[in-house]
Amino acid sequence: MAVRLIETIRRAGLRVTSQRVAVCEYLAGTRSHPTTSQVFEAVRALHPEISQATVYNTLNTLRDLGAIVEISAGTEHTRYETDPSPHINLFCLRCHQVSDLQDNVSPDVLMDNIFQNTGFRATSLQVQVSGFCPECQQAKREEIGRKLQTKAAQIEGGRAETRGAPGASHGAS
Repeated sequence: MAVRLIETIRRAGLRVTSQRVAVCEYLAGTRSHPTTSQVFEAVRALHPEISQATVYNTLNTLRDLGAIVEISAGTEHTRYETDPSPHINLFCLRCHQVSDLQDNVSPDVLMDNIFQNTGFRATSLQVQVSGFCPECQQAKREEIGRKLQTKAAQIEGGRAETRGAPGASHGAS
């Protein structure tokens, strides 16, 4: 895959620098959907001379050339898709992680349907499904449980104060 990314840069008439190669190699070696910062930190560990601007520009160039896909969920959560094959991404609205759907869903069928229904010839397809990953669902359930327990304790504490308050009626006289 690194060769494919490097050849994309070369075919665009751009210089293939060692820093661009390092970014391409990192992208080729990851199955995650890295942010610009993650790419920068990983590449800088091997190439301390690389600048954040070089990483940013290389990612934008590869994106503009169609070699990678930018997955955006707001400016703070931009990630890069290194797998250009048609597939579906699952985006967690809480932790902002992106994962690939590993299923028998056929994006090729969707691309064929798009062409048959509209005449639009898709060259790539990236579908993003937003929701909550299992870990974030569990964390949210636990958070709600803690809030309910706190609220119940506050209510019970308020009842105890009312029962023990001076002048409170404690039964028949």
